[in-house]
Amino acid sequence: MDALEFRYQVLNGFAAVAGLITCYIISYAIYNVYLHPLRKYPGPRFWAASRLPWCYYQYKGQLHYRLLQLHIQYGKTVRVAPTELSFADDGAWKTIYGHRKDEMGKDPIFRLHTPTGAQNILVADRETHTRQRRLLSHAFSESALREQEPILQLYAHKLLDQLSFHCTTGPLDMVSWLTFASFDLIGNMSFGENFGCLDKGEHAPFVRAITAMASELTFHQMWKYWGIMSIRQYFTPKGLVGQRVKNIKTAMQTVQRRIENGSEHRDFLHYILSANDEKGMSPAEINVNAFSLSIAGSESTATALSGAAFLMLTHSSVYQRLVHEVRSTHFGEGEITLASTQKLEYLDAVITETLRMYPPVAVTLPRRVPTGGQEINGQFVPGGMTVGVHHYSTYHHPDNFYRPNDFVPERWLPGTRDAQPFSNDNKDCMQPFSFGPRNCLGKNIARAEMRLLFAKLLFRFDWSIEPGQEQWMQQQLQGFWQKKPLFCSLKPVER
Repeated sequence: MDALEFRYQVLNGFAAVAGLITCYIISYAIYNVYLHPLRKYPGPRFWAASRLPWCYYQYKGQLHYRLLQLHIQYGKTVRVAPTELSFADDGAWKTIYGHRKDEMGKDPIFRLHTPTGAQNILVADRETHTRQRRLLSHAFSESALREQEPILQLYAHKLLDQLSFHCTTGPLDMVSWLTFASFDLIGNMSFGENFGCLDKGEHAPFVRAITAMASELTFHQMWKYWGIMSIRQYFTPKGLVGQRVKNIKTAMQTVQRRIENGSEHRDFLHYILSANDEKGMSPAEINVNAFSLSIAGSESTATALSGAAFLMLTHSSVYQRLVHEVRSTHFGEGEITLASTQKLEYLDAVITETLRMYPPVAVTLPRRVPTGGQEINGQFVPGGMTVGVHHYSTYHHPDNFYRPNDFVPERWLPGTRDAQPFSNDNKDCMQPFSFGPRNCLGKNIARAEMRLLFAKLLFRFDWSIEPGQEQWMQQQLQGFWQKKPLFCSLKPVER
C-alpha cells in the first residue's frame, strides 16, 4: 500500500467517524424536539434540542435575563433544556420544594457541590439534611439572635466609625464597605473569629475570592453535564481554577483553631459542638458547613444591602421617607436596636422590595422529579426530569407583579399591599429564602442584620449617589451577582 492510498483510507475513516457523529447529533436533536416526553411543553426549539443555548448564556452571565425573556414569551412554564422545565409561579414552589413524602432531590449535576465532597446542609440528602438542620436550628433561633445582638451592634458601630473617618476624603465604594461589615459579622457569629475587613478597610483573601469561587462552581456544573470534568482546567478561566479547594482549607484552619482554643461566645459552632452526639456532625461536615455558612450568610446580606442602597438613592421619595421614618422614631443612635427596627414598616418594605428586584439568590435551585413522575401546575412531568422555580424570572414577570421592573416598596406595606394597584400581585410566588423544609435557616438573622445596619446608616449620614451609576444593577450573574463598585457620598448629620 503506497502512502497516497494510506492517506486516502485515513481520510475516509475520519469522514466516516465525522458522519456518524453528525448523524448522532442530528438524531439526538430530532428526538429531543419531536419525540421526547417533554416535547409538548412550550419553549424555543433550539433550547429543547440541546443544552448549548443554556450553557452559552450561563457562560456569559446573562442566563437570568434570557430566561425572563423566555418566560414572558412562552408563559410561566418553559422548557429551557432537553430535560429541564423552568417555572415562574407560586404553585410550583409548593409542589417542587414543599413538604412531601417522596422529596424531590437536588439535581445531581446542577446542584451545589462542596470542594471536599462532604455533605453540608445546602446539598445533603434528606436524612443528612434533617440531622444537620436539627443541630443548626438552635443557632438561628430567636433566642440565639437576641444573644448575638451585642455582636451585631459592635460591627455596626465599627462600620459607622470607619465611614465617618473615611467619608471626608471623598466618595466611598459602599459595596466594599457593606461587604466588609457582612463578612466580619458572619465570621464572628460563625466561629468567633474576626476577618478584620472593617479594621483594615480591605478584603481579606478569603472574602476577595468569594466571587471567583461562585464562578468556578458555575463552570464545574457545565463541565460535569458535558462529561469533561477531567479536562476542565483547559476550559475554565485560569483565575478561577482551584479557588474553592484553596479557600475551604482556610475555613478548615479557622474551625480547627476555634475548636482547639474553645470559646464562651455562643457562635454557630457552639450550638453544633454542644449537641454533637452520635447523631451530630463529623469533622468533615463541620468544616464544609462552616465554609458554606460563612459564604451564604455574608454574601447574600452584602448583596441585599448594596442593592437596597442603590435603589434607595435612585428613588428620592423612597430615600426621604426612609430618613423620616428612622430619624423620627429614634432620638439617639443608641436607641436603634433589633427590637426597635422591627417596628420600621417602611424600612422592612424597602428590604422586601429589594429582595424582589435584586434577589441575592437569583438562579434556579434545580430538583429532580422522582420515579413515577409528578403533576406540576396541572401538567404531568415524567420522572428523572429537572425542574425548578427561577427566582429572577418569577419576581420580574408582569403576570406576577404590577410594574415588575419598578422599585415600589408600597406594594409590601400593610396599608396598601392589598389595595389597588397591588391587590393582584402574586406575592406568594416571592420566596427569596426558598420554600419548604430546605428554606434558608438564617432568614431572620439576615433581615435583622439588614434592618439594624440600614437604620444606623440612615440615622448617622446623609447619603447621595455619585453620577454615572444609573446602570449599576445591569450585572452578570454566575452563582452570585458580579457586583460593581457603588460610589456614594456620605455626610454626617449635624445634631
